[in-house]
Amino acid sequence: MLPRPVRHWMYASGLKSAARLTLPDFLGIGAQKSATTWLHENLKAHPGAFVPQGEEKEIHFFDQRVRQWSLERYAELFAAGVGKIKGEITPAYGILPPGRIRFIRAVIPNVRLIFLMRNPIERAWSHALMELTWKVDRPFADVKEPEFYDHFHSPASLMRGDYATILHHWLSVFPRWQVFVGYFEDVVCRPRELLGDIFRHLGLATEVDWPAFPYQKRVYGGSGAAMPERFRQELTDLYRAPIERLARQWPRAEAWLDESPLE
Repeated sequence: MLPRPVRHWMYASGLKSAARLTLPDFLGIGAQKSATTWLHENLKAHPGAFVPQGEEKEIHFFDQRVRQWSLERYAELFAAGVGKIKGEITPAYGILPPGRIRFIRAVIPNVRLIFLMRNPIERAWSHALMELTWKVDRPFADVKEPEFYDHFHSPASLMRGDYATILHHWLSVFPRWQVFVGYFEDVVCRPRELLGDIFRHLGLATEVDWPAFPYQKRVYGGSGAAMPERFRQELTDLYRAPIERLARQWPRAEAWLDESPLE
């Protein structure tokens, strides 16, 4: 049997067709800490949608497992969803390099994409809390201040909050009509309307039994300590230029520099 990288190359180059495989119809590509769990839970509740079930919400095929799994193995995750609109949500896909995004376009050219944006200042704080407290079961009071600053300035955090670059990479490969861009503020203030927009983007029915959906449930953003003002100032200075750059194409982002935090 050919090595996985060779088989992936054959699919990407058109020497082997992926059309016979049951691949996803949509991908949620981020941003991390921007209500992707909320989105997953609400899509799971839709009778016309299918997301793989299991302990792991995030599949991580295109970022972590692409070198270990075959495309056929990945497709098996969606076999039970034949006849429905199938997909998965892995926020780490947002920061994939352009070459990997081109691979996705080659094997699932018509896939619909969903990208939810959260104020990167708030996103960075939530990300730091997750990594420094929740994941390691560590009290907030035990985390030293320099640890937060180090995390704020880490490439892992900065890349995830640079939405202008993320969108540039994806929109240089996929046409705009295939990419839905939403805002965390709408998850908080108008969740049902936002879900309706996402359902329409995916080709899902919008006339549904809304009480069956957890759209008002707070399953996003995490919970934890409020951001101290000194950290907010640091993050505002850090993300001012990226937000201003994003706002040239997505004007609504400009409000992030002045808004009060959303809970």
